[in-house]
Amino acid sequence: MTISNWVELCDQLGKQFDIDIDLNGVLFLVGIRERGLTFQPFSKEEKMNLIHLGSCTLYQEMGLTEKVGMDEEGWPLFAQKTLAPVIPEERKHKVLQDCAVRYFKKIYAVSPGI
Repeated sequence: MTISNWVELCDQLGKQFDIDIDLNGVLFLVGIRERGLTFQPFSKEEKMNLIHLGSCTLYQEMGLTEKVGMDEEGWPLFAQKTLAPVIPEERKHKVLQDCAVRYFKKIYAVSPGI
């Protein structure tokens, strides 16, 4: 399978998981994958933590963060590598979308069924 842009990624993930998907949904799926969890019910706090993990993971694609270890509960810890420029909110979305496409291209190249 080939993913070349954001729309194709959302279409593919939406079909695969039978859900409507947006940026937060993609970040949530990245967080679930990086945490080694399965698709299951999560509390609101857990969902927010998984979305944050997804964001940190995708910012790592840009070299803005790096994984520095794990906490006592097994959550990855990230550190900011550089001072991030102030980016308008709509630009942040585009950056995360582009990083998500790169992230899932790598994932699908290794494991086509995620």
